[in-house]
Amino acid sequence: MKKIKRIGYIVLIVIVVVLSLTIYTNASKDNEKNQKEKTFSEIKYMETKIASLLNAMNHIESRNFSVVTSEFSKETTEQSSNDNTSTNGSGGNSSSGGDNSSSGGSSSDSSSQGTNGEDEQDKKKFELKAIGVLTNTDDIDWDSVKSEIEILYTSLPSITLDLYQLNVNQEDVLGFNTEYDKLASIAKDEKKEETLVELTNVYEYLPKFLRSSGQEELYTTLVETKYYIFKGYSKLDGQNWQEISKDIKSAIDIYSTLLTNTEIEASKQYNISKGYIMLNELQNAVNLQDSSVFLIKYKNLLEEINHI
Repeated sequence: MKKIKRIGYIVLIVIVVVLSLTIYTNASKDNEKNQKEKTFSEIKYMETKIASLLNAMNHIESRNFSVVTSEFSKETTEQSSNDNTSTNGSGGNSSSGGDNSSSGGSSSDSSSQGTNGEDEQDKKKFELKAIGVLTNTDDIDWDSVKSEIEILYTSLPSITLDLYQLNVNQEDVLGFNTEYDKLASIAKDEKKEETLVELTNVYEYLPKFLRSSGQEELYTTLVETKYYIFKGYSKLDGQNWQEISKDIKSAIDIYSTLLTNTEIEASKQYNISKGYIMLNELQNAVNLQDSSVFLIKYKNLLEEINHI
């Protein structure tokens, strides 16, 4: 009887241990999954912001139109009001003089009040303005660029900690933060070419983080492709077409792996194939050595990649 009880206790202890290990293992997996998803969201946020800053250097926007507000001056408004009054007055001469004299006072008061109310603030006119590479003549909005860089500093401590918890290479994490400090310093002095290069240096770490933390293969490959596109784009003002050509060639080589990846959803294959054609068209723009044509194809290519 004692022997049976002893066996029962042993079996019970084994069951408890197995259950405890199972619960602990599942909890650990859930925590790791949650941490991985959180880090992915942070990297994706940073990727979107850095890409946007790179595009801001040449006014590249995904929108084709923007709303432009123009103002009518008070003088223009008064002139328009006087013209309308003159027109109305000439039309009213066909009426009897008695009627005009009896009603003219109240009409004049009403008109005066309306005009005075309008004079208190300028009238505004809203219209759509086309946005394009060939039509844009605006200067870089450095205040906006510097503001965005400063805002992103608030996210760096959290991203750094989460990357460490996923055992991402510490030297890469430290390198990322160092390059970001350089970016802030260069952007402060409003140096376009240097800012473009430093933005690209910061962006270079993002695909490394994605690889190290075991994120989605498709997205990681797209970010790696975009890094080389940005690298070539950052050299555009220097007209170093030979180096740009090498960068775009590297982007094509990396991107082409998606064409033979059987794990990618069939619904995305069309856009992937289209993106490959557009990448080669970008290389053709490099051969043409025309900055405007390059930027047009660059813009369209990024929009396509971002929709995959």
